[in-house]
Amino acid sequence: MLNKIFIRPLIIIALLIFIVACSKDEPVHVHEEELITHVTLKVKKQGTSEEETYSWNDDHDDHEGDEDHDEAAAAHIELESGSVYEVEVFFYNASDPSAIEDITEEVKNEADDHQVFYDFIDATGITIATASGDTKDSNGKPLMLKTLWTTTAVTQGEVRVYLIHEPTSKTGSNRDDFGGETDVEGDFHLDVE
Repeated sequence: MLNKIFIRPLIIIALLIFIVACSKDEPVHVHEEELITHVTLKVKKQGTSEEETYSWNDDHDDHEGDEDHDEAAAAHIELESGSVYEVEVFFYNASDPSAIEDITEEVKNEADDHQVFYDFIDATGITIATASGDTKDSNGKPLMLKTLWTTTAVTQGEVRVYLIHEPTSKTGSNRDDFGGETDVEGDFHLDVE
């Protein structure tokens, strides 16, 4: 009789511990969105050693609505028609100028969760393709950090560079095709002569 008094409560306690232990959910990974304040394009014409660097800076909080400042702050990319350019994009957090953080490595390490998209606005005659050495996700899709731009006509416009987080698609011809959230978008003036 004494065994029944001690064994039953022990069995009930053991079952309760087992049920509680099994019902715990796995912790959900929360993506901590990185602050990206600078987008830099390194542009090199194939067949040459000259490389130009163009940067977009997110300092609109200090100059909200100042069109003259926005115009002056936008980098002006100049390319030649009938040429191929190797273009590499980098993302930085420069909110603390004494400790600039390169976010590009994190983007590469999380390739499944990111996609870069280039939107050419009012600029025609430019095709873009992935370049050798571009980072690929686990499905072999290029991230588009390293690209080749082929210019076939004289044109002017803008190129808007998007870093997309958790895209629903890794292909498309406009930003909406990719879904997901925009981590950053930076505008560059573009002249092809």
